[in-house]
Amino acid sequence: MYNKRMNDKENTINVARAIIRIGDAAEKAKDYGLLKSLEEMVGQLTRYNVKDAEVDMQLLLEYVKSLNDCEYCRESNGEMSTADLIDEINRQLAHLSQEQVDNSSKLALEFEPTVHLVTANYAKDENGTTSGVSIALVFNKDGSVSAPRDHFLNAELLNYFNDKHQVDYQFIEDDLPPKLQDYQLVAGTAEAREILPRELKVIDF
Repeated sequence: MYNKRMNDKENTINVARAIIRIGDAAEKAKDYGLLKSLEEMVGQLTRYNVKDAEVDMQLLLEYVKSLNDCEYCRESNGEMSTADLIDEINRQLAHLSQEQVDNSSKLALEFEPTVHLVTANYAKDENGTTSGVSIALVFNKDGSVSAPRDHFLNAELLNYFNDKHQVDYQFIEDDLPPKLQDYQLVAGTAEAREILPRELKVIDF
């Protein structure tokens, strides 16, 4: 029952980083007893076909063995040095991390910010004659407001929104000044549309 479970295809663990850290610490402390125990443990995992999720288990076993071997002997036998083993382990460990970074970079696309173009009509009644004007404003994502059309009401409009930071574009009429000089806002004429800044270059204001 134990052997069957240990040989199960799903028997994958995350142990590579722990093995490396223990191995490094034991080598620095010259704790050869711990290194031998670590080698026996990794060898046991290898025999039972336990796999690490990121690093080849046989490579980990070779790394642990190298910590107890002399470098000259390994070189004479044509075996990888401890430094080369560590480099290969690091590459395998970093593989998934590199994928994570690459995927994150792909998702971190920079989209052109949108702006809101707001238009409305104002009118005044003078001696029985009604005259009207239309205004246009651009609300940027950073909260700034600009006037794309030269207009005698621009200064008053921009001053109004300098002190008014919160704008509800669904109910833009409620956020526009009800009166500009002698002109009253015409009910039902205010409109807000979300557009790309590049559109402003081709709109005839």
